[in-house]
Amino acid sequence: MGNLKGCLEAFAKRLYGENTKIRLRPHHFPFTEPSCEIDVSCFRCAGKGCPMCKGEGWIEILGGGMVHPKVLKNGGIDPDIYSGFAFGVGLERIVMFRFNIDDLRLLYENDLRFLSQF
Repeated sequence: MGNLKGCLEAFAKRLYGENTKIRLRPHHFPFTEPSCEIDVSCFRCAGKGCPMCKGEGWIEILGGGMVHPKVLKNGGIDPDIYSGFAFGVGLERIVMFRFNIDDLRLLYENDLRFLSQF
């Protein structure tokens, strides 16, 4: 998990800026064990609380964890020799950051007046 955390921290700093902090929260995903959700300090308010982060100072950006040994076995890889980590990024958060959007729901409401801006 240490390598995963280091990789995700470098990823977040590269994407959202050097002052970005991350936190890992336990979660369940069927293909990773242990699993976690990863939050970054809000890129709008720097963790102080705003509408984008709902006043919490954190924004969830992805889920991940260590690849479950059964997944490795099913792929023909010996989990006693090899391990790995996996993570998936929600592109919506990157779009929110890039285009200064406060509310994620705007991307899914199908309002052409809003969507045609992009």
